[in-house]
Amino acid sequence: MSLRVLHIFAPNYRLRFTGPVIQWRYYFNKWSEPGISHFVLDISDSKILPAAEAFNFELTGAHQVLRKSERATWVFDLIRSLTRLRGSYDLLHVHVLWWGSLLLGPWANWRRLPVLYESVLLGSDTPSGIRQERLGGLKFKLLKQYTGILAISDFLAEDYLANGFKTDQVHLLENSVDTVLFHPAANNKEKHALRAKYHLPAESTILIFVGSLIHRKGFDTLVQAFIQACQQGSDLFLLAVGPASKSENPSLDENFIQGLKQEIETAQLGSKVRFTGLIQDRDALAELYRTADLFVFPSRNEGLPSVLLEAMASGLVPVVSDLPVLRNVIHQGVNGVKVPVEDVPALSDAIQQLSRDPSRQAELASNAVESIHDKHGFTVWQQNISGYYYALQRRANRYHSQKD
Repeated sequence: MSLRVLHIFAPNYRLRFTGPVIQWRYYFNKWSEPGISHFVLDISDSKILPAAEAFNFELTGAHQVLRKSERATWVFDLIRSLTRLRGSYDLLHVHVLWWGSLLLGPWANWRRLPVLYESVLLGSDTPSGIRQERLGGLKFKLLKQYTGILAISDFLAEDYLANGFKTDQVHLLENSVDTVLFHPAANNKEKHALRAKYHLPAESTILIFVGSLIHRKGFDTLVQAFIQACQQGSDLFLLAVGPASKSENPSLDENFIQGLKQEIETAQLGSKVRFTGLIQDRDALAELYRTADLFVFPSRNEGLPSVLLEAMASGLVPVVSDLPVLRNVIHQGVNGVKVPVEDVPALSDAIQQLSRDPSRQAELASNAVESIHDKHGFTVWQQNISGYYYALQRRANRYHSQKD
């Protein structure tokens, strides 16, 4: 059975370097299941493009955010394009939760098409959070009309089930990782060579943070813990990789970032921190992971961050917030270390203890790599989502045959 899956991203997906765009570029390029073809709707030209072709682009210039008027226009453009192109796709896979995409639930039911939404962030696109928003009740009712929900962590899935979604409607599938690209340094010689290439200290314990430098991701907690650890004698270096200005991410609070930079300078640690900005080159990002020792990610709220999985695949010890969504990914003291959310002293202590115990680092890092290969390989992920696509098609067919 062949199946044509049409993906619906935000219309400015080529102008925003977001996690789902990065993740699905990898999936599209890696896809090898012949029975399923992936396409992306290009609203600007009202046409459907093969997914690998649609995602063959590089970001240039400033990122752009759509105005409310543009989002409103998108609602009509989306429905018009899908109606005109009907017959060119069999299933809709939606990656954005705006009014236009919410309306696709009832629209797809009317057209007898299966439609799924991919949920990626607890609170922002799960029922518990949606119901508290303005017009949240209406949004919730529209979302319930989706044939399926693809949740990237078990905690997200549980939120849907706790709010009345059916068990055959919600499917858990954690992200996959490109383990060919993201892998540990072969040995200390390679690690030191990469450190020399990027002008990083040869002997310090390098902490790496990857993501937008925002409050939600706990970058302030990291900076404060880093300062404490350095002041207590640890030889550390912090590598902050990710958007640090509005030109790279329009939603950033530049005052927040400047305040943290000032804290670093006041502590006289400016020479021990590097802000790289956004790095689009995935090969360069993979190399930067391999220069580091610890991946420190004290986020306040997540779905399942791909950067965490990339870091684990790269042989780093993850030091993360104890978030419910990570409970089946990071096992305390086995493949990583968890600390309470916003607990600066606990994070500082964890960093110091690991930096002084190379053998413990090696043990946790090895277990982290093993857990990625066991649970987050692409082949298993592809088989899983393929089965879910076909199950959604059968579910939609049963639903409409019962109505008839």
